[in-house]
Amino acid sequence: MMPAGFSFLGSWFLHLFISVIHPASGKPLQTGSYWRISAVLGKDVILPCHLTTSVDPSPFLAVEWSRVDGVSPLTVHVLRNGKELVKEKAPEYLGRTDIMEDGSLKLLGVKRWDNGTYRCVLLRGSSVEDIFVSLTVAEVAEVKISVRRTSANELFVVCESSGWSPEPVVSLLDADGSVLAAQTESSVRPDDLHSVRALVNVAAAKALTGNGTVICRVELPEMSLANENKIYITDEFDPFDPGLGCNFVMVFAIVLVAVNTAVMLFAFPVWMIEKLRSSLRSSLRRLTEFSFDLVTQQRDGEQETYTEYGDVTEVETTEASEETASANQLLSRDERLLGETYTEYDDLTEVETTGASEETASANQLLSRGIEASHQLAESDLNEMKRYKEDISSVGKMLSVHPALIAGIISRQSRAGTKLGANGYGKFDKNCFGLMQINKHYHAVKGNPFSREHLDQGVTFFIQLIKTMKRTKQDWSKEQQLKGALACYIAGEERVIPLTYEEVDRVTPQGDFANDVVARAQWFAKNGF
Repeated sequence: MMPAGFSFLGSWFLHLFISVIHPASGKPLQTGSYWRISAVLGKDVILPCHLTTSVDPSPFLAVEWSRVDGVSPLTVHVLRNGKELVKEKAPEYLGRTDIMEDGSLKLLGVKRWDNGTYRCVLLRGSSVEDIFVSLTVAEVAEVKISVRRTSANELFVVCESSGWSPEPVVSLLDADGSVLAAQTESSVRPDDLHSVRALVNVAAAKALTGNGTVICRVELPEMSLANENKIYITDEFDPFDPGLGCNFVMVFAIVLVAVNTAVMLFAFPVWMIEKLRSSLRSSLRRLTEFSFDLVTQQRDGEQETYTEYGDVTEVETTEASEETASANQLLSRDERLLGETYTEYDDLTEVETTGASEETASANQLLSRGIEASHQLAESDLNEMKRYKEDISSVGKMLSVHPALIAGIISRQSRAGTKLGANGYGKFDKNCFGLMQINKHYHAVKGNPFSREHLDQGVTFFIQLIKTMKRTKQDWSKEQQLKGALACYIAGEERVIPLTYEEVDRVTPQGDFANDVVARAQWFAKNGF
Protein backbone atom coordinates (compact mmCIF):
# COMPACT_ATOMS: atom_id res chain seq x y z
CA MET A 1 0.00 0.00 0.00
CA MET A 2 1.36 3.41 -0.91
CA PRO A 3 1.42 6.33 1.52
CA ALA A 4 -1.53 8.64 1.93
CA GLY A 5 0.82 11.22 3.43
CA PHE A 6 3.25 11.17 0.51
CA SER A 7 2.56 13.20 -2.60
CA PHE A 8 4.39 14.63 -5.57
CA LEU A 9 5.43 18.22 -5.09
CA GLY A 10 4.08 21.06 -7.20
CA SER A 11 6.12 22.85 -9.82
CA TRP A 12 6.62 25.84 -7.47
CA PHE A 13 8.80 23.68 -5.29
CA LEU A 14 10.29 21.02 -7.47
CA HIS A 15 11.01 20.42 -11.14
CA LEU A 16 11.45 16.76 -12.07
CA PHE A 17 12.75 15.07 -15.19
CA ILE A 18 12.90 11.29 -15.38
CA SER A 19 14.78 9.21 -17.93
CA VAL A 20 14.91 5.45 -18.30
CA ILE A 21 17.80 3.28 -19.45
CA HIS A 22 16.62 -0.03 -20.85
CA PRO A 23 18.31 -3.25 -19.73
CA ALA A 24 21.58 -4.16 -21.39
CA SER A 25 22.11 -7.57 -22.92
CA GLY A 26 23.99 -10.14 -20.89
CA LYS A 27 27.64 -10.68 -21.79
CA PRO A 28 28.71 -14.25 -22.66
CA LEU A 29 31.49 -15.70 -20.54
CA GLN A 30 33.76 -18.44 -21.93
CA THR A 31 35.67 -21.08 -19.99
CA GLY A 32 37.48 -23.53 -22.29
CA SER A 33 34.83 -25.15 -24.48
CA TYR A 34 32.08 -23.99 -22.14
CA TRP A 35 30.03 -20.81 -22.59
CA ARG A 36 27.84 -19.10 -20.00
CA ILE A 37 25.07 -17.06 -21.60
CA SER A 38 22.35 -14.97 -19.94
CA ALA A 39 19.16 -13.86 -21.66
CA VAL A 40 16.15 -11.74 -20.73
CA LEU A 41 12.78 -13.47 -20.59
CA GLY A 42 10.86 -12.97 -23.84
CA LYS A 43 13.89 -11.76 -25.80
CA ASP A 44 15.92 -13.62 -28.46
CA VAL A 45 19.36 -15.02 -27.65
CA ILE A 46 22.23 -16.51 -29.68
CA LEU A 47 24.06 -19.56 -28.31
CA PRO A 48 27.57 -19.69 -29.85
CA CYS A 49 28.95 -22.81 -31.51
CA HIS A 50 32.63 -21.84 -31.67
CA LEU A 51 35.49 -21.81 -29.22
CA THR A 52 36.78 -18.28 -29.83
CA THR A 53 35.44 -14.94 -30.94
CA SER A 54 37.10 -15.45 -34.35
CA VAL A 55 34.89 -17.62 -36.54
CA ASP A 56 36.10 -20.05 -39.22
CA PRO A 57 34.66 -18.72 -42.52
CA SER A 58 34.60 -22.14 -44.21
CA PRO A 59 31.11 -23.69 -44.56
CA PHE A 60 30.01 -26.49 -42.26
CA LEU A 61 28.39 -29.73 -43.38
CA ALA A 62 26.15 -30.37 -40.40
CA VAL A 63 25.28 -29.02 -36.96
CA GLU A 64 23.28 -30.60 -34.19
CA TRP A 65 21.98 -28.72 -31.13
CA SER A 66 20.56 -30.60 -28.15
CA ARG A 67 19.50 -29.90 -24.57
CA VAL A 68 21.54 -32.14 -22.24
CA ASP A 69 20.68 -31.16 -18.66
CA GLY A 70 17.64 -33.45 -18.33
CA VAL A 71 17.19 -37.17 -17.85
CA SER A 72 17.61 -37.67 -21.58
CA PRO A 73 18.80 -35.24 -24.30
CA LEU A 74 16.24 -33.19 -26.22
CA THR A 75 16.82 -32.43 -29.89
CA VAL A 76 16.70 -28.68 -30.37
CA HIS A 77 17.80 -28.18 -34.00
CA VAL A 78 19.55 -30.40 -36.56
CA LEU A 79 20.80 -29.02 -39.90
CA ARG A 80 22.43 -31.20 -42.59
CA ASN A 81 23.39 -30.04 -46.05
CA GLY A 82 21.41 -26.84 -45.53
CA LYS A 83 18.15 -28.57 -44.56
CA GLU A 84 16.59 -28.84 -41.11
CA LEU A 85 15.55 -32.28 -39.87
CA VAL A 86 12.42 -31.70 -37.80
CA LYS A 87 11.28 -35.28 -37.24
CA GLU A 88 13.10 -35.69 -33.92
CA LYS A 89 12.84 -32.06 -32.82
CA ALA A 90 11.41 -31.55 -29.34
CA PRO A 91 7.98 -29.85 -29.52
CA GLU A 92 9.11 -27.16 -27.03
CA TYR A 93 11.42 -25.75 -29.71
CA LEU A 94 9.21 -25.97 -32.80
CA GLY A 95 9.18 -22.64 -34.60
CA ARG A 96 11.58 -21.11 -32.07
CA THR A 97 15.05 -21.85 -33.49
CA ASP A 98 17.27 -20.78 -36.36
CA ILE A 99 20.86 -21.60 -37.32
CA MET A 100 23.32 -18.77 -37.99
CA GLU A 101 26.03 -18.88 -40.67
CA ASP A 102 28.65 -20.04 -38.17
CA GLY A 103 26.42 -22.78 -36.71
CA SER A 104 25.34 -20.78 -33.66
CA LEU A 105 21.76 -21.26 -32.51
CA LYS A 106 19.28 -18.38 -32.38
CA LEU A 107 16.59 -19.11 -29.79
CA LEU A 108 13.49 -16.96 -30.20
CA GLY A 109 11.32 -15.63 -27.38
CA VAL A 110 13.21 -17.12 -24.46
CA LYS A 111 10.99 -18.80 -21.87
CA ARG A 112 11.58 -19.64 -18.21
CA TRP A 113 12.04 -23.34 -18.86
CA ASP A 114 14.78 -22.60 -21.44
CA ASN A 115 17.19 -22.45 -18.49
CA GLY A 116 19.66 -25.29 -18.98
CA THR A 117 22.73 -26.70 -20.70
CA TYR A 118 22.95 -27.03 -24.48
CA ARG A 119 25.40 -28.95 -26.64
CA CYS A 120 26.49 -28.09 -30.16
CA VAL A 121 28.22 -30.64 -32.41
CA LEU A 122 29.54 -29.00 -35.60
CA LEU A 123 31.00 -30.89 -38.56
CA ARG A 124 33.27 -28.75 -40.72
CA GLY A 125 35.35 -30.71 -43.29
CA SER A 126 37.09 -33.48 -41.36
CA SER A 127 37.01 -31.65 -38.01
CA VAL A 128 34.30 -31.83 -35.36
CA GLU A 129 33.71 -29.13 -32.76
CA ASP A 130 31.91 -30.02 -29.53
CA ILE A 131 30.69 -26.97 -27.57
CA PHE A 132 28.61 -26.69 -24.39
CA VAL A 133 26.53 -23.61 -23.55
CA SER A 134 24.87 -22.89 -20.20
CA LEU A 135 21.84 -20.60 -20.61
CA THR A 136 20.41 -18.66 -17.66
CA VAL A 137 17.09 -16.90 -18.23
CA ALA A 138 16.75 -13.71 -16.23
CA GLU A 139 13.65 -11.66 -15.56
CA VAL A 140 14.03 -7.90 -15.32
CA ALA A 141 11.46 -5.26 -14.50
CA GLU A 142 10.82 -1.57 -14.90
CA VAL A 143 12.42 0.73 -12.33
CA LYS A 144 10.17 3.36 -10.77
CA ILE A 145 11.66 6.45 -9.15
CA SER A 146 9.81 9.30 -7.46
CA VAL A 147 10.16 12.12 -4.96
CA ARG A 148 7.88 12.09 -1.93
CA ARG A 149 7.44 14.22 1.14
CA THR A 150 6.36 12.77 4.48
CA SER A 151 3.96 14.33 6.96
CA ALA A 152 7.08 15.34 8.91
CA ASN A 153 8.16 17.42 5.88
CA GLU A 154 11.08 15.14 5.04
CA LEU A 155 11.91 14.75 1.35
CA PHE A 156 12.79 11.29 0.03
CA VAL A 157 13.80 9.83 -3.30
CA VAL A 158 12.13 6.41 -3.53
CA CYS A 159 13.10 3.70 -6.00
CA GLU A 160 11.01 0.53 -6.49
CA SER A 161 11.12 -2.42 -8.87
CA SER A 162 9.26 -5.73 -8.76
CA GLY A 163 9.52 -8.86 -10.90
CA TRP A 164 13.20 -9.86 -10.99
CA SER A 165 14.88 -13.24 -11.15
CA PRO A 166 17.36 -14.04 -9.75
CA GLU A 167 17.54 -11.61 -6.83
CA PRO A 168 18.90 -8.23 -8.00
CA VAL A 169 20.99 -5.56 -6.29
CA VAL A 170 19.50 -2.07 -5.89
CA SER A 171 21.47 1.12 -5.31
CA LEU A 172 21.01 4.89 -5.49
CA LEU A 173 23.83 6.98 -6.99
CA ASP A 174 24.61 10.60 -7.77
CA ALA A 175 25.52 11.90 -11.24
CA ASP A 176 29.18 10.87 -10.78
CA GLY A 177 28.21 7.30 -9.98
CA SER A 178 28.99 7.57 -6.27
CA VAL A 179 26.75 5.34 -4.18
CA LEU A 180 24.46 7.23 -1.80
CA ALA A 181 23.75 6.03 1.74
CA ALA A 182 20.28 4.65 1.07
CA GLN A 183 18.00 2.26 2.92
CA THR A 184 17.41 -0.85 0.81
CA GLU A 185 15.13 -3.83 1.22
CA SER A 186 14.20 -6.93 -0.75
CA SER A 187 11.26 -9.34 -0.67
CA VAL A 188 10.07 -12.43 -2.55
CA ARG A 189 6.64 -12.52 -4.16
CA PRO A 190 4.41 -15.62 -4.12
CA ASP A 191 5.54 -16.33 -7.71
CA ASP A 192 9.20 -16.45 -6.53
CA LEU A 193 10.08 -13.21 -8.28
CA HIS A 194 11.98 -10.57 -6.31
CA SER A 195 11.00 -7.01 -5.40
CA VAL A 196 13.49 -4.37 -4.25
CA ARG A 197 13.14 -0.91 -2.80
CA ALA A 198 15.57 1.86 -1.88
CA LEU A 199 15.05 5.31 -0.42
CA VAL A 200 17.32 8.17 0.55
CA ASN A 201 16.62 11.32 2.52
CA VAL A 202 17.66 14.24 0.33
CA ALA A 203 17.70 16.91 3.00
CA ALA A 204 21.41 17.29 2.23
CA ALA A 205 20.85 17.15 -1.52
CA LYS A 206 23.14 20.13 -2.02
CA ALA A 207 25.93 17.55 -1.98
CA LEU A 208 24.47 15.85 -5.04
CA THR A 209 26.31 16.42 -8.31
CA GLY A 210 24.67 17.01 -11.67
CA ASN A 211 22.17 19.59 -10.36
CA GLY A 212 20.57 17.24 -7.86
CA THR A 213 20.72 14.09 -9.97
CA VAL A 214 19.76 10.77 -8.38
CA ILE A 215 20.09 7.51 -10.30
CA CYS A 216 18.42 4.28 -9.27
CA ARG A 217 20.11 1.14 -10.58
CA VAL A 218 18.74 -2.37 -10.25
CA GLU A 219 21.09 -5.01 -11.62
CA LEU A 220 22.12 -8.62 -11.89
CA PRO A 221 25.90 -8.12 -11.71
CA GLU A 222 26.91 -11.67 -12.64
CA MET A 223 24.85 -11.44 -15.82
CA SER A 224 25.72 -7.84 -16.71
CA LEU A 225 22.03 -7.00 -16.81
CA ALA A 226 20.74 -3.74 -15.39
CA ASN A 227 17.83 -1.32 -15.47
CA GLU A 228 18.20 2.32 -14.47
CA ASN A 229 15.98 5.31 -13.87
CA LYS A 230 17.14 8.86 -13.30
CA ILE A 231 15.57 11.91 -11.69
CA TYR A 232 16.74 15.54 -11.59
CA ILE A 233 15.88 17.63 -8.53
CA THR A 234 16.16 21.41 -8.84
CA ASP A 235 14.86 24.66 -7.26
CA GLU A 236 13.94 23.09 -3.93
CA PHE A 237 17.59 23.15 -2.91
CA ASP A 238 18.55 26.60 -4.20
CA PRO A 239 19.24 28.84 -1.17
CA PHE A 240 17.64 32.25 -0.85
CA ASP A 241 19.84 34.95 -2.40
CA PRO A 242 19.63 38.29 -0.51
CA GLY A 243 20.91 39.98 -3.69
CA LEU A 244 17.51 39.47 -5.25
CA GLY A 245 16.33 42.43 -3.17
CA CYS A 246 12.96 43.33 -1.73
CA ASN A 247 11.06 42.76 -4.96
CA PHE A 248 11.40 39.01 -4.60
CA VAL A 249 10.29 39.14 -0.96
CA MET A 250 7.33 41.34 -1.86
CA VAL A 251 6.23 39.06 -4.72
CA PHE A 252 6.58 36.00 -2.52
CA ALA A 253 4.55 37.66 0.24
CA ILE A 254 1.79 38.67 -2.19
CA VAL A 255 1.62 35.17 -3.59
CA LEU A 256 1.53 33.69 -0.08
CA VAL A 257 -1.33 36.00 0.96
CA ALA A 258 -3.23 35.17 -2.23
CA VAL A 259 -2.87 31.45 -1.64
CA ASN A 260 -4.00 31.74 1.98
CA THR A 261 -6.99 33.86 0.92
CA ALA A 262 -7.97 31.29 -1.74
CA VAL A 263 -7.71 28.50 0.80
CA MET A 264 -9.93 30.36 3.27
CA LEU A 265 -12.51 31.18 0.59
CA PHE A 266 -12.65 27.51 -0.34
CA ALA A 267 -12.45 26.08 3.17
CA PHE A 268 -15.18 28.22 4.74
CA PRO A 269 -18.05 27.09 2.42
CA VAL A 270 -16.89 23.49 2.74
CA TRP A 271 -16.89 23.85 6.53
CA MET A 272 -20.38 25.34 6.45
CA ILE A 273 -21.67 22.52 4.22
CA GLU A 274 -20.10 19.94 6.50
CA LYS A 275 -21.75 21.52 9.55
CA LEU A 276 -25.11 21.57 7.75
CA ARG A 277 -24.76 17.97 6.66
CA SER A 278 -23.82 16.88 10.19
CA SER A 279 -26.84 18.71 11.59
CA LEU A 280 -29.16 17.16 9.00
CA ARG A 281 -27.83 13.69 9.71
CA SER A 282 -28.34 14.17 13.44
CA SER A 283 -31.90 15.40 12.91
CA LEU A 284 -32.66 12.58 10.50
CA ARG A 285 -31.35 9.98 12.95
CA ARG A 286 -33.43 11.37 15.84
CA LEU A 287 -36.57 11.60 13.71
CA THR A 288 -36.11 8.08 12.35
CA GLU A 289 -35.60 6.68 15.85
CA PHE A 290 -38.71 8.50 17.05
CA SER A 291 -40.76 7.11 14.16
CA PHE A 292 -39.39 3.65 14.82
CA ASP A 293 -40.46 3.82 18.48
CA LEU A 294 -43.96 4.89 17.53
CA VAL A 295 -44.36 2.11 15.01
CA THR A 296 -43.02 -0.47 17.46
CA GLN A 297 -45.59 0.57 20.07
CA GLN A 298 -48.43 0.49 17.53
CA ARG A 299 -47.49 -3.00 16.36
CA ASP A 300 -47.92 -4.24 19.95
CA GLY A 301 -45.08 -6.71 19.84
CA GLU A 302 -45.42 -7.69 16.18
CA GLN A 303 -41.93 -8.59 14.87
CA GLU A 304 -40.42 -6.15 12.32
CA THR A 305 -36.98 -6.14 10.64
CA TYR A 306 -35.27 -2.83 9.90
CA THR A 307 -32.06 -2.75 7.85
CA GLU A 308 -29.71 0.13 7.20
CA TYR A 309 -31.51 0.75 3.92
CA GLY A 310 -35.04 -0.12 5.14
CA ASP A 311 -38.02 1.48 3.32
CA VAL A 312 -39.58 3.66 6.05
CA THR A 313 -42.10 5.12 3.57
CA GLU A 314 -44.35 2.09 4.17
CA VAL A 315 -44.83 3.06 7.85
CA GLU A 316 -47.70 5.41 8.67
CA THR A 317 -46.48 8.49 10.51
CA THR A 318 -47.71 12.02 11.08
CA GLU A 319 -45.81 15.24 10.68
CA ALA A 320 -42.48 13.58 11.57
CA SER A 321 -42.59 11.60 8.31
CA GLU A 322 -42.72 14.78 6.20
CA GLU A 323 -39.88 16.32 8.16
CA THR A 324 -37.85 13.16 7.79
CA ALA A 325 -38.45 13.10 4.02
CA SER A 326 -37.40 16.74 3.79
CA ALA A 327 -34.20 16.03 5.71
CA ASN A 328 -33.56 13.01 3.49
CA GLN A 329 -33.94 15.11 0.37
CA LEU A 330 -31.58 17.82 1.62
CA LEU A 331 -29.03 15.26 2.77
CA SER A 332 -29.13 13.45 -0.56
CA ARG A 333 -28.48 16.72 -2.42
CA ASP A 334 -25.65 17.61 -0.07
CA GLU A 335 -23.95 14.22 -0.42
CA ARG A 336 -24.22 14.34 -4.19
CA LEU A 337 -22.67 17.83 -4.10
CA LEU A 338 -19.65 16.64 -2.13
CA GLY A 339 -19.33 13.33 -3.97
CA GLU A 340 -18.84 11.34 -0.73
CA THR A 341 -21.50 8.63 -1.09
CA TYR A 342 -20.01 5.15 -1.12
CA THR A 343 -23.10 2.97 -1.02
CA GLU A 344 -23.46 2.83 -4.82
CA TYR A 345 -21.44 -0.39 -4.94
CA ASP A 346 -24.19 -2.47 -3.31
CA ASP A 347 -24.52 -4.45 -6.55
CA LEU A 348 -20.99 -5.62 -7.25
CA THR A 349 -22.17 -7.59 -10.29
CA GLU A 350 -22.29 -4.27 -12.14
CA VAL A 351 -18.48 -4.01 -11.93
CA GLU A 352 -16.84 -5.68 -14.92
CA THR A 353 -13.84 -7.90 -14.28
CA THR A 354 -11.53 -10.34 -16.02
CA GLY A 355 -10.53 -12.04 -12.77
CA ALA A 356 -7.13 -13.47 -11.90
CA SER A 357 -4.28 -13.38 -14.39
CA GLU A 358 -2.44 -16.46 -15.57
CA GLU A 359 0.47 -15.44 -13.36
CA THR A 360 -1.70 -15.32 -10.22
CA ALA A 361 -3.39 -18.61 -11.07
CA SER A 362 -0.06 -20.34 -11.68
CA ALA A 363 1.41 -18.96 -8.46
CA ASN A 364 -1.49 -20.59 -6.59
CA GLN A 365 -1.21 -23.91 -8.52
CA LEU A 366 -4.57 -23.46 -10.25
CA LEU A 367 -5.44 -24.93 -13.65
CA SER A 368 -8.29 -22.47 -14.13
CA ARG A 369 -7.84 -18.86 -15.16
CA GLY A 370 -9.72 -15.56 -14.97
CA ILE A 371 -12.93 -15.22 -12.94
CA GLU A 372 -13.10 -18.94 -12.20
CA ALA A 373 -9.64 -18.84 -10.62
CA SER A 374 -10.60 -15.81 -8.50
CA HIS A 375 -13.73 -17.60 -7.30
CA GLN A 376 -11.72 -20.69 -6.38
CA LEU A 377 -9.28 -18.58 -4.36
CA ALA A 378 -12.12 -16.78 -2.57
CA GLU A 379 -13.84 -20.08 -1.80
CA SER A 380 -10.65 -21.53 -0.33
CA ASP A 381 -10.47 -18.50 2.02
CA LEU A 382 -14.12 -18.66 3.13
CA ASN A 383 -13.71 -20.67 6.35
CA GLU A 384 -10.96 -18.38 7.62
CA MET A 385 -12.81 -15.27 6.44
CA LYS A 386 -15.86 -16.23 8.54
CA ARG A 387 -13.76 -15.63 11.67
CA TYR A 388 -13.72 -11.91 10.82
CA LYS A 389 -17.18 -11.64 9.26
CA GLU A 390 -18.76 -9.77 12.19
CA ASP A 391 -16.03 -7.10 12.21
CA ILE A 392 -16.00 -6.87 8.41
CA SER A 393 -19.77 -6.34 8.33
CA SER A 394 -19.64 -3.81 11.17
CA VAL A 395 -16.91 -1.72 9.52
CA GLY A 396 -18.62 -2.02 6.14
CA LYS A 397 -21.94 -0.71 7.49
CA MET A 398 -20.26 2.06 9.45
CA LEU A 399 -18.26 3.29 6.43
CA SER A 400 -20.83 2.34 3.75
CA VAL A 401 -18.47 0.00 1.90
CA HIS A 402 -19.77 -3.39 0.81
CA PRO A 403 -18.44 -6.07 3.22
CA ALA A 404 -17.78 -8.40 0.28
CA LEU A 405 -15.45 -5.79 -1.20
CA ILE A 406 -13.51 -5.67 2.08
CA ALA A 407 -13.37 -9.47 2.10
CA GLY A 408 -12.08 -9.45 -1.50
CA ILE A 409 -9.18 -7.18 -0.53
CA ILE A 410 -8.36 -9.32 2.51
CA SER A 411 -8.47 -12.49 0.43
CA ARG A 412 -6.04 -11.09 -2.15
CA GLN A 413 -3.74 -9.35 0.35
CA SER A 414 -3.32 -11.93 3.10
CA ARG A 415 -5.44 -14.94 2.10
CA ALA A 416 -7.70 -14.21 5.08
CA GLY A 417 -4.70 -13.99 7.39
CA THR A 418 -3.13 -17.32 6.48
CA LYS A 419 -0.16 -15.58 4.85
CA LEU A 420 0.75 -13.56 7.95
CA GLY A 421 3.68 -14.30 10.22
CA ALA A 422 3.46 -14.64 13.99
CA ASN A 423 4.09 -10.88 14.34
CA GLY A 424 1.18 -10.00 12.06
CA TYR A 425 3.33 -8.92 9.12
CA GLY A 426 3.20 -10.57 5.70
CA LYS A 427 5.25 -13.68 5.10
CA PHE A 428 6.25 -12.37 1.67
CA ASP A 429 6.36 -8.65 2.48
CA LYS A 430 7.79 -8.01 5.93
CA ASN A 431 6.72 -4.36 5.80
CA CYS A 432 2.98 -4.92 5.38
CA PHE A 433 0.77 -5.48 8.43
CA GLY A 434 -2.48 -7.27 9.11
CA LEU A 435 -5.36 -8.69 7.11
CA MET A 436 -5.40 -5.72 4.73
CA GLN A 437 -1.59 -5.48 4.51
CA ILE A 438 -0.95 -1.86 5.53
CA ASN A 439 2.62 -0.76 4.86
CA LYS A 440 4.39 0.38 8.03
CA HIS A 441 6.59 2.81 6.06
CA TYR A 442 3.58 4.86 4.98
CA HIS A 443 1.09 4.44 7.84
CA ALA A 444 1.27 4.17 11.62
CA VAL A 445 -0.38 0.74 11.85
CA LYS A 446 -3.23 0.48 14.36
CA GLY A 447 -4.63 -2.33 16.45
CA ASN A 448 -3.68 -5.97 16.18
CA PRO A 449 -3.46 -7.58 12.72
CA PHE A 450 -6.97 -9.07 12.96
CA SER A 451 -8.76 -6.27 14.81
CA ARG A 452 -11.69 -4.08 13.89
CA GLU A 453 -9.42 -1.07 14.37
CA HIS A 454 -7.08 -2.43 11.69
CA LEU A 455 -10.00 -3.00 9.30
CA ASP A 456 -11.28 0.51 9.95
CA GLN A 457 -7.85 1.95 9.07
CA GLY A 458 -7.58 -0.05 5.83
CA VAL A 459 -11.12 0.71 4.64
CA THR A 460 -10.78 4.41 5.54
CA PHE A 461 -7.65 4.60 3.41
CA PHE A 462 -9.51 2.85 0.58
CA ILE A 463 -12.34 5.41 0.81
CA GLN A 464 -9.80 8.20 0.39
CA LEU A 465 -8.63 6.53 -2.82
CA ILE A 466 -12.22 6.37 -4.09
CA LYS A 467 -12.46 10.11 -3.42
CA THR A 468 -9.26 10.63 -5.38
CA MET A 469 -10.62 8.71 -8.39
CA LYS A 470 -13.92 10.60 -8.26
CA ARG A 471 -11.98 13.86 -8.31
CA THR A 472 -9.39 12.98 -10.97
CA LYS A 473 -11.42 10.63 -13.20
CA GLN A 474 -14.76 12.39 -13.45
CA ASP A 475 -15.41 10.98 -16.93
CA TRP A 476 -15.18 7.39 -15.63
CA SER A 477 -18.21 5.48 -14.42
CA LYS A 478 -18.48 4.77 -10.69
CA GLU A 479 -17.55 1.13 -11.37
CA GLN A 480 -14.44 2.20 -13.26
CA GLN A 481 -13.52 4.59 -10.45
CA LEU A 482 -13.83 1.71 -8.00
CA LYS A 483 -11.34 -0.40 -9.96
CA GLY A 484 -9.03 2.59 -10.20
CA ALA A 485 -9.14 2.97 -6.41
CA LEU A 486 -8.29 -0.72 -6.01
CA ALA A 487 -5.26 -0.29 -8.27
CA CYS A 488 -4.20 2.76 -6.21
CA TYR A 489 -4.48 0.68 -3.03
CA ILE A 490 -1.62 -1.56 -4.12
CA ALA A 491 0.33 0.55 -6.64
CA GLY A 492 -0.09 4.15 -5.44
CA GLU A 493 -2.07 7.10 -6.78
CA GLU A 494 0.80 8.65 -8.73
CA ARG A 495 1.23 5.50 -10.83
CA VAL A 496 -2.47 4.93 -11.53
CA ILE A 497 -3.86 8.42 -12.17
CA PRO A 498 -1.95 8.96 -15.48
CA LEU A 499 -3.36 5.69 -16.89
CA THR A 500 -6.47 5.05 -18.94
CA TYR A 501 -9.16 2.80 -17.50
CA GLU A 502 -7.99 -0.12 -19.63
CA GLU A 503 -4.49 0.24 -18.15
CA VAL A 504 -5.29 0.43 -14.41
CA ASP A 505 -4.03 -3.09 -13.68
CA ARG A 506 -0.87 -2.64 -15.74
CA VAL A 507 1.07 -1.35 -12.73
CA THR A 508 -0.31 -3.79 -10.12
CA PRO A 509 1.37 -7.05 -9.03
CA GLN A 510 0.69 -9.86 -11.53
CA GLY A 511 -1.17 -7.24 -13.59
CA ASP A 512 -4.57 -8.16 -12.11
CA PHE A 513 -5.04 -6.77 -8.58
CA ALA A 514 -8.19 -4.72 -9.29
CA ASN A 515 -9.80 -7.37 -11.49
CA ASP A 516 -8.94 -10.19 -9.10
CA VAL A 517 -10.27 -8.36 -6.02
CA VAL A 518 -13.54 -7.49 -7.79
CA ALA A 519 -14.05 -11.10 -8.90
CA ARG A 520 -13.35 -12.40 -5.38
CA ALA A 521 -15.69 -9.75 -3.92
CA GLN A 522 -18.47 -10.85 -6.28
CA TRP A 523 -18.07 -14.41 -5.02
CA PHE A 524 -18.16 -13.32 -1.35
CA ALA A 525 -21.26 -11.21 -2.05
CA LYS A 526 -23.07 -14.36 -3.19
CA ASN A 527 -21.81 -16.37 -0.24
CA GLY A 528 -22.82 -14.56 2.89
CA PHE A 529 -20.93 -11.25 2.87
